Amino acid sequence: MLNFPLQLRERHMKTVDSERLKAKIIEWGASLVGFGDVSIGLAPELKHMPYAISLAVKHPMGRGTYKCGSMTAYSNQYEEVDRVLESVQKNITALLKSQGWHTLAIPPDSARVDGSFVSKLYPLFPHKTAATCAGLGWIGKSGLLVNPMFGARLSWATVLTDAPLKVCQTPYTESKCGNCSKCVNACPASAIRNVNWKRGEKAEIFIDAGACLEYMSYTVKVFQKYICGLCILACPLGGRKK
Repeated sequence: MLNFPLQLRERHMKTVDSERLKAKIIEWGASLVGFGDVSIGLAPELKHMPYAISLAVKHPMGRGTYKCGSMTAYSNQYEEVDRVLESVQKNITALLKSQGWHTLAIPPDSARVDGSFVSKLYPLFPHKTAATCAGLGWIGKSGLLVNPMFGARLSWATVLTDAPLKVCQTPYTESKCGNCSKCVNACPASAIRNVNWKRGEKAEIFIDAGACLEYMSYTVKVFQKYICGLCILACPLGGRKK
């Protein structure tokens, strides 16, 4: 046996029941959960935690759509959904840490706090990377994560860890949008470029961020918040029947 300190030997002898952990995460409130190997391309600061637990909570039915005259918008920000995600993350980290594993919880996008330690890591690891590696969805033409069941009507969070999880063997590496262009046609800013995603490509290929921001600067005057979301409403996946 290698001459590791006793604590390290004991930790590396432990195993993680991945299926049981998945069941617990769903029980705690997640709508979707998956485990992915994200070691390829991982930033040096995070190399010691090569596995990602990707979790999502679906958006409430009948909510999020705003109308003002002839204008319609959809918001994908829900405080109650983010609270569920953060609660689930705390349960995951507490459980894995009690077993001796390292964890780093990356909160939902809308829960980011400027100036916090973890906020500095967001550019190093987006939730989309965890979700695609965990087999939970692909990047749509809109630049949003698209799940086969819920479309883009999900909020996401991630927990990075060194716990030896049973990871997805069929990660998404390319888009499944095909010839669908509903989100492209629905974009009032013509910001979606009708390009299918492949792993490794940057968001600038799919979205004209400047055009998107310019349009949302207009919607804030109408709805008092930076929203649009018509690409989410247009996606044929994840309709209100879900």
